[in-house]
Amino acid sequence: MKQTIIGTLLLLSIALLHIGCNKDQEPVILNPDAGGDILNVENEGYVVGLNAVPAPEGQEGSWRIYMGENGHFDDENDPKTNFYGEPGERYLIGWELSERGQYEAATINVSFKPLNPVILNTVSDTVYNNISVYLEAEAPRFGATGVWSIISGTDARIINDMEGEAEFIGVKHHDYTVRWTLSYGSKSVSKDMVFTTDELKAFAGLDNLDIKTAKGVPKFFTLEGFLPAGATGKWEVIGGQNGIVHTPAIDNSLFEGVVDTVYTLAWTVELDGIQSVDTVDLRFRGKWGMWTDERDGQTYRFTEVNGLEWMAENYNYAAEPGYGSWYYGQDARSIIEDGYALETEEDRKYYGRLYDWHTAYNYAPEGWRLPSSEEFNNMLVALGGALYADERIKEGGDTGLDLGFAGYYNIASPSDPAFRNAFIGQDMSGLYWLNEYYDYNGRGTVFEVTSSSDTPGMGSLPVDFFKVSVRYVRDIQD
Repeated sequence: MKQTIIGTLLLLSIALLHIGCNKDQEPVILNPDAGGDILNVENEGYVVGLNAVPAPEGQEGSWRIYMGENGHFDDENDPKTNFYGEPGERYLIGWELSERGQYEAATINVSFKPLNPVILNTVSDTVYNNISVYLEAEAPRFGATGVWSIISGTDARIINDMEGEAEFIGVKHHDYTVRWTLSYGSKSVSKDMVFTTDELKAFAGLDNLDIKTAKGVPKFFTLEGFLPAGATGKWEVIGGQNGIVHTPAIDNSLFEGVVDTVYTLAWTVELDGIQSVDTVDLRFRGKWGMWTDERDGQTYRFTEVNGLEWMAENYNYAAEPGYGSWYYGQDARSIIEDGYALETEEDRKYYGRLYDWHTAYNYAPEGWRLPSSEEFNNMLVALGGALYADERIKEGGDTGLDLGFAGYYNIASPSDPAFRNAFIGQDMSGLYWLNEYYDYNGRGTVFEVTSSSDTPGMGSLPVDFFKVSVRYVRDIQD
C-alpha cells in the first residue's frame, strides 16, 4: 500500500513536469502587419489613417516613430489610429507586437508634401506698379498660415500682411525685396519677390473711339482705369457734353454718354500726398464708327452704307508727299484757281490730301481698299438712284457719308493759258478715285459730286494729270 502511494505520487510528478516542460518550449510567433506606405499626403491637419492588422489574442500592439520629427498618434495602441505629421517631413513608423518579453515590428513610410509658397503676380512693368504694388499669393491651405514681410528696402509698409492679397506701399525709385512665408508647426518656407518702384503714375485705360452698343438703348461703358495699391482715385469728365461717371471713386465705374460724341475723362490718383492724372478719350458709335490709322495715329469716321463701311472723311495720310499726294494749294510752280491753300491742321484734316491714283491704290491701309465702280453704283441704286442719293451722300446727308468738295489738282491744266499746274474746284467739286485702272490709256475711274449738281457722276481721268480725293471702303467688321 505504501509503495502504491509513493508510486502514484512519482508518476503524477513526472506527468506535471512533462506538462510544464512542453509549455515552456512552445515558440512565440510574432507576425506584425503595419499596412502599406502612405506617401505625399496633403490635407487639412496633415493626418493619415493607419491600417495595421490588430494584435492576436495574448499579444500587445503599439505604434512607434523611428524616423521623422514632430509626429504623433491619437492612440499608439490602436492599429487604426490617426497619425499626424508636418509638411515636408518623411516618417518611418512601426507597428510592434510583443509577447512574453519578445518584440517584432513591421514598418511603413509616411510622407507629407512640403509647403509650397506661390506668388501669383510678377512685377515686370513699373508703369502699373508705381510706388506701390498689389501683392497676390496663393492663400494658405491645410491649416498653414501665411505672412508678407519686407526683407530689404526702407520707408515701406504692407497692408493686410497676413492675407494672400495684400498691398505694398513704398517710395519712388527704391529697390525692395518682399517675402511671402508659409508656416505650419515647425516648418516654414518662403518665396521672395524683387522689384524697383517708379514714380506714381495714373493710368486711365486705352482710348476707345468706337464703342459698339445695341441700338436704341442707353450707352454705357465700364471704365478701365487702374487704381494703384493703397491709393484713392477720382474720375472727372473734362470734355464732351452729357457724360456721366456713375461712381467717380471707383476705377471700373460705369460711364454713360450719348452717341457720336468724343468724351475726355481724367482719372486722378493720390497716394501719401502724391497725385497723378491720366486721361482717356471715349466715344459711342451712332451714325459713325471711328477708325485709327496706326501708321500716323489719325482717326477717321466711317459709316455703313449698302453692306460696306465707307470712310466718312477724306483720307489724309502723307503718302509720298509732293510726289504722290498734296495738300490743296501746296506745290511749287502751281497756281490756285479757286479757294485757298491749306495751311492749318484743321483745314488739312477737313479737306484731306489729293492723291495720285497709284499712290491711293498702293497706300490703302490694311483692311481697306478703293471702292469699285460697281460698289459705288450699287450704293446709289440702294439709296433710290442717283437723283435721290445725291443729297443723302453729301455732307449733312442722312447716310453719314458726308462727301465734300475738296477740289482737285490738275497737272498742265488746259484751263490756264500757260498750262501751269492748277488747284481747281475747292468748295465746288469733289472727285474721288475708284479702283479701276486701264493701263492701255493710263486712265483711272472716279466718281464726282459737285455743289451745283443734284446727281453724282462717274467717269475716268488720266492718272498722270489728275490728283483727287480718296474715300476707302472695307467689308463690315464684326
